[in-house]
Amino acid sequence: MSPARNPRPLLLIAGAFLTAFLVPRACAADCEPQAGSQAPEVKKARSFAESQHEIVMILINKKEFGQALNEANKIFALDWPQSQEATLRKELLFFSDQFLHGGQAELGVRLIDSNLKFFKTNANRAAILKEKGYLHKSIGQNDKAIECFREAQRLEKSDK
Repeated sequence: MSPARNPRPLLLIAGAFLTAFLVPRACAADCEPQAGSQAPEVKKARSFAESQHEIVMILINKKEFGQALNEANKIFALDWPQSQEATLRKELLFFSDQFLHGGQAELGVRLIDSNLKFFKTNANRAAILKEKGYLHKSIGQNDKAIECFREAQRLEKSDK
């Protein structure tokens, strides 16, 4: 168990990402489009991301964390439409959690620092900053953790 917080059910998080990319679902009007109705660029990016996710997971399992970080960054650097932002947030949080559980919280912070710029909505940015705060807390960087949580609060407050 992480000293920072209770661990998330990892299989559920991984399942959420893979479900979002692999399994078409029935959507209400306010839901993102099903895979069949997406632009070809999005389909191509999602296909790449599916394979890239597996590459990252294999590298993490092999404890090649630095390489896993480099490969994970490739997913977020794709030209994603805003409709994919929530799915990408889940992926970013999942990978940072994997780094935390692998004893590599610093790499989780680097992952977030490299990719936060791709997230535009305050809700997603706040969730990511909270994760960054947990990572800092787990490695004893409490002042940095407080900064992250305060910025997340500010973003959440401005969203109302």
